[in-house]
Amino acid sequence: MAELDISTENCIVEQEGNVLIVTLNRPEAKNAFSPQMLLGMYKAWRLLDEDDSLRCAILTANGDTFCAGMDLKAGADGDHGATEEFMTLMG
Repeated sequence: MAELDISTENCIVEQEGNVLIVTLNRPEAKNAFSPQMLLGMYKAWRLLDEDDSLRCAILTANGDTFCAGMDLKAGADGDHGATEEFMTLMG
C-alpha cells in the first residue's frame, strides 16, 4: 500500500490497487476534525472523483473512536491551526 502525497498529519491517504484508503489519524483527540484532517479528506474525495481508475474509498480511523466530530476545544480557543491552503480550499 502506498501513502499518497496528499496525506496530512491528521489524515493518511493511501492507495491499494483501485481502492483509496482514507484514515483519520488523530486518536489522541478521538479523531475530532482538525483543519489538517479536513484538508486531507477534501483532497482524497477530489482524487476519488477525478481518477477513473479508483473504484471506491474506505474511510477508517486510528484509535478506539471513529470520529468525535468537530474539535470544540480548538474552536473555543481560536486555535484552528488552519493553513492558507485550508482557508483557500474551504473558502
